[in-house]
Amino acid sequence: MFISFGLSASPGQFHYVKVLQAEIKESASDTSRTKFVVAIGRKLVEFGRQDGYILVGIDRTGGKDGWIKGGLVAPTDPDGVAY
Repeated sequence: MFISFGLSASPGQFHYVKVLQAEIKESASDTSRTKFVVAIGRKLVEFGRQDGYILVGIDRTGGKDGWIKGGLVAPTDPDGVAY
């Protein structure tokens, strides 16, 4: 898999899901298959960025990863709860 790291990419940075439910996709595309869904407040770690998507690892789920739209995450936990 080829991953393009743009100037705005921050591998290792944490993000939190800011919507009630967000789809984690197989690739950085709106037409890509959904691998699984995560809930608001879920902590994610960034691995890279491509085409408006962020490649993330899901905290405490045994190594699950995938692509999430950049607009669905925030730098802080929206509800103040630590996961």
